[in-house]
Amino acid sequence: MTNTEKADAALAALGQHTASAYRHAVPAPVEAAEIEEAMIDLIADLKHLAHREGIDFNAVLRMAGQHYFEEARA
Repeated sequence: MTNTEKADAALAALGQHTASAYRHAVPAPVEAAEIEEAMIDLIADLKHLAHREGIDFNAVLRMAGQHYFEEARA
């Protein structure tokens, strides 16, 4: 999977999350102007999930950052 494909998959996940969070029947594409807010909402919800499950969210963010930098260099 290329980095572009990964970004496209993330955008699709944002659409799914936004649809679920706002009780839309069908996921709609997230508009460019809404991407940042959708990302904030998803990350906040992921943090709630991590807290509930006893996962160190900051460690997850550090590891995700490492993955990103490794993939960006490739």
